[in-house]
Amino acid sequence: MHTPSSKRPTYLFMLPWSLAHLGGVNQVVINLAREMVKAGSFEPIILINDWNATTPKWEDFQGLRTVRWCIRAYGTRMRIKERVGYLLWEQRFRPAFSRFCRENQVAAINMHYVEQSAFTLDRLIRKLDAPIPLILSFHGADLSHLRDSSLDVIAKWNSLLSRIKGIVVCSKDLGIKVTEIFGDAAIPHIIHNGLNVTDFVAMANNTLPTTERIILNVAKFEDKKGQDILIEAFAAISNDYNDVSLYLVGATDKALAELKRLCANKAIQDRVHFFPDTPHHQVADFFRQAAIFVLPSRQEPFGIVLLEAGAFALPVIATQVGGIPEILTEGETGHLVPPNNASELAQCLRSVLDNPSKANDMGARLHNHVILNFTWTATHNKYVALAASEAPDK
Repeated sequence: MHTPSSKRPTYLFMLPWSLAHLGGVNQVVINLAREMVKAGSFEPIILINDWNATTPKWEDFQGLRTVRWCIRAYGTRMRIKERVGYLLWEQRFRPAFSRFCRENQVAAINMHYVEQSAFTLDRLIRKLDAPIPLILSFHGADLSHLRDSSLDVIAKWNSLLSRIKGIVVCSKDLGIKVTEIFGDAAIPHIIHNGLNVTDFVAMANNTLPTTERIILNVAKFEDKKGQDILIEAFAAISNDYNDVSLYLVGATDKALAELKRLCANKAIQDRVHFFPDTPHHQVADFFRQAAIFVLPSRQEPFGIVLLEAGAFALPVIATQVGGIPEILTEGETGHLVPPNNASELAQCLRSVLDNPSKANDMGARLHNHVILNFTWTATHNKYVALAASEAPDK
């Protein structure tokens, strides 16, 4: 049996995957948990929904307590056999979950990347002697399967959302998408993500000597991140800038092979360097070496990588989509270009490369903007206020 490490109440995060996976959702959870430890507000525990863990499996991840445990999904359209199987599981699981919450003094449950198991948590919480506040944090991709849902499915989600403590999104743009799907009754709390600039900069310790100017992109290799547009733009300018290379850093996905083929077709494969599945603690090295950071996304709920670029005072070019304009102001803290437009991106790259002094000034303004307006401490404070029923600023 696990013994709680303190007498503080527990804030239980829930994720559908391992913390070892790369991605922005994990960075949000990890940094919120660390802020809770630092502030002494809660004792964080991160529950990894693992189908193979029929009993709680306690582990440590970079000093954070995690527990792998299977939370079955209560589907909105289960057939009779599925429903019977679920109800038998719930009957066995409920007392174990109740005991877990009691022993660990769970005071709030926060699901990040919302899935059908949110209905399970709702059912379990309502049957506890003392119900626990449930917070659902949407991150963008977890809304995609709901956009085309039937009215009866949306009605079931709305019923759930009416009972929980709150919905959290990381940008106003994502909040609009939530309202478009669930209606005006779903009022999300806008809590921007943050960055600990000092800690992130301190991670960079393996800078390699180089005479080339590096255009950097850090994003998962998938269509919505728009790396193909960046490659097209780089191909258009590469002959005029022999000292410039393109570095693409990100988690492997199905688009990676196609991106490499595109580089070969454009005959720039020697100028474009791929760094798949780079651990997050090594990413800062790339930011330190870069001359420009580019985020050409077709969709982007927020973009923590923009804050990371700001930590190193890099000039930034990004698309005018999603939550990006909530971070960057055109000409002040970055350049905004339309998505899917390689020619405009190429023109903007030329402008930044040809005016390094002006670009550096823009990067310095972004650096100050990030320090003043985007910290994990501020993000943590708003989550804690929501859990305590104090409405955070929207």
